[in-house]
Amino acid sequence: MKFKKLSLAIATVFAGAALVTLSGCSNNDSASKDIITMKGDTIRVSDLYNEAKEFPSQPTNTLLQNLTFDKIFSKEFGKEVTDKKVAAQVKDIKSQYGDQFSSALQQQGLTEASFTPYMRTQMLEQAAIDHDIKTTQYTKANLEAAWKTYHPDVTAYVVSETSKDAATKALAAAKKDDAGKASFEKTNASSKITFNSTSTTVPAEVQTAAFKLKNGEFSDVIEASDASTGSTSYYIVEMVKTSDKGTDMNKYKKELQDVIKSQKESDTTYVSGVIASYLKKYNVTVKETAFSNLFSQFTQTSSSLSSN
Repeated sequence: MKFKKLSLAIATVFAGAALVTLSGCSNNDSASKDIITMKGDTIRVSDLYNEAKEFPSQPTNTLLQNLTFDKIFSKEFGKEVTDKKVAAQVKDIKSQYGDQFSSALQQQGLTEASFTPYMRTQMLEQAAIDHDIKTTQYTKANLEAAWKTYHPDVTAYVVSETSKDAATKALAAAKKDDAGKASFEKTNASSKITFNSTSTTVPAEVQTAAFKLKNGEFSDVIEASDASTGSTSYYIVEMVKTSDKGTDMNKYKKELQDVIKSQKESDTTYVSGVIASYLKKYNVTVKETAFSNLFSQFTQTSSSLSSN
């Protein structure tokens, strides 16, 4: 199990050796040495050591990245991401996983004590992305682009089979006569669902076929591949209640904004650019050469990041 993490993980090897380099003789001077500077704040060696104690399984580069994001995003969204909201989110996730929560944390190198600050970092990053989407991406052009492919709610039986042969036989039986149709609907009552084109649980291939159906019509057998597993499933759709979006785009403005939001959150180039803009705004500068590539993934969009 993986907890949601919006931020782009920096692809670097564990920099444990850099800690040794930084620590030197472990005296007070080295502990106060700057690693990263920014407007109104600094990350020192001592800050890194404290973070490493709290998250002992995390790569050093990740610790420094999260320390940086905590500082700059807290300045922007600290009043929005309150302790109360963080606690509520932690409680919700803990409830979802029940007895598996501790083992799930362990798989991620976290403990119950460290999960709260971890979640706060995630929520701060999410707030930054959400803010940029809300203020820059809900343009008329983007709304119109989303409108072209948007389809409102339909209700249908969406039935999957593990083989094409099984799906073909089930479809033939359902289409044979009224009794076959009634049997199909009774057998697959739990597969009757309502969805629209923003659904993440109904495969795109199934949506495309379903939206072409009239009430009472069956689709042909639909092949759909699972991108994460590579497996292929075979679907049958019977349309119960279709819909027409009409011509009034404003009627579905909230839904279209959700489409744009989902698209932008999954666009790594966009997310990288948003983060880069905050790094530039706060003049984040890496002072320690051991971490000179700490923000290298953002250098394409922000020339202000430097290593001194």
